[in-house]
Amino acid sequence: IVGAPNVGKSTLLNALLNEDRAIVSEVAGTTRDTIEDEITIEGIGFRFIDTAGIRKTTDIVEQIGISKTFEKMDKAAVVLVLMPANNFIANKDALYSELGLLNEKYPEKPIIAILNKIDLLNPKELDVLNSTLKEIKNRYSQTEPVLISAKSGIGIEELKVTLLSFINTGLLRNNDTVVTNSRHYNALLSALEEIKKVQEGLEEEISSDLMAIDIRQALYHLGEITGEITTDDLLGNIFANFCIGK
Repeated sequence: IVGAPNVGKSTLLNALLNEDRAIVSEVAGTTRDTIEDEITIEGIGFRFIDTAGIRKTTDIVEQIGISKTFEKMDKAAVVLVLMPANNFIANKDALYSELGLLNEKYPEKPIIAILNKIDLLNPKELDVLNSTLKEIKNRYSQTEPVLISAKSGIGIEELKVTLLSFINTGLLRNNDTVVTNSRHYNALLSALEEIKKVQEGLEEEISSDLMAIDIRQALYHLGEITGEITTDDLLGNIFANFCIGK
């Protein structure tokens, strides 16, 4: 989570975690080191990192914090860039310049442009802001714009949906995904067993008709997780593929 001082980074972290994890203050430069914590969204583990506000400063300690901000950006899977919504309306070029630099430095990294503090806007300003969201997306294909009020909680759920959409489209990859649901875990193990059977079949040049059965079973177990397999599907599968005696 990056941005200038006092744009709401710590407030956003607290809103995502639903607890007062980071100190929130109107004094610029309050966060001088990174603050990290994890939450699970729809079974996917995310580690959020609140960073020191990026600005020019003569404070040595704050300078160290800002250097850590750039280090974390390099390692992060996705960058959340915050800017107050009213500032964006007054000076769109500032955010466009910031997004342009980020897209140039991280051409493959998903970026979320978060326009915060929308609760301070009047209806007319909010309409203007909404009309520019498509423009942001058109300019920067790797960037998703999101409107929020971290303080009041507006848009936090939409932000989570955006993060999950990166997972679903493959833009966010995590080799350390944790499966927290035991039913999903068992379904994944079953799917893996079927996939291994397919691999063995390919090596032994088994008939494609026979391998199709294993592939179908693997898809079935994955469908148990995605919700594509329902109780009716399950019953239909039993009666279609098994001989039911008296």
